[in-house]
Amino acid sequence: MRLARLGFVPVLGLLPLLGFGCSDPSPPTPRGAYFMNFAKPGASCNAQSHSEALGEVSQASRLRVVTDGQESAEIDCSVTGSGTFKVSARARNNQEATEIRVNIPSISPSATQEEPATGSISFSSAETAGKPFVSDPENPCQFWFVPESEQGVSPGEIWVAFECPSMKESQYTCALRRGALAFDGCGI
Repeated sequence: MRLARLGFVPVLGLLPLLGFGCSDPSPPTPRGAYFMNFAKPGASCNAQSHSEALGEVSQASRLRVVTDGQESAEIDCSVTGSGTFKVSARARNNQEATEIRVNIPSISPSATQEEPATGSISFSSAETAGKPFVSDPENPCQFWFVPESEQGVSPGEIWVAFECPSMKESQYTCALRRGALAFDGCGI
């Protein structure tokens, strides 16, 4: 055979020995969506009230989550645990210059608006002049699941409602109201 003389070995006969199909499947690509109302509760807030969204999600519906790398979005998230879950997520919309970072140290599937989980959010947008507003640790963000909805949390994914009564940047204090976020394909 002419190929053997040139130092080439036919590979087709070796394919079953190379272990194709034996590797772990590649991890899912993270996806995310959020909606929130950035509120100016009083004179102590230096930014105008406005709504921000990535994808299409609300407290009642989750219509479209955006995949990392699509629509100028950067999505990174981790949802780990079994009885209670730890959530760390970031979604950046480069077209709109918005970014949200979420940290929920512990949330149970039974979290309600009356008994919510607490955590933190950092948020910036063009309306905040790109300056991040960070939730006040003394008055943290609240996260809960709307009863009789499809919201929930499991390894690698979360869909949850939230509010942040006190978002601070320097001496200014604003708020996030009636928000929802959804992440899936998150590292576990």
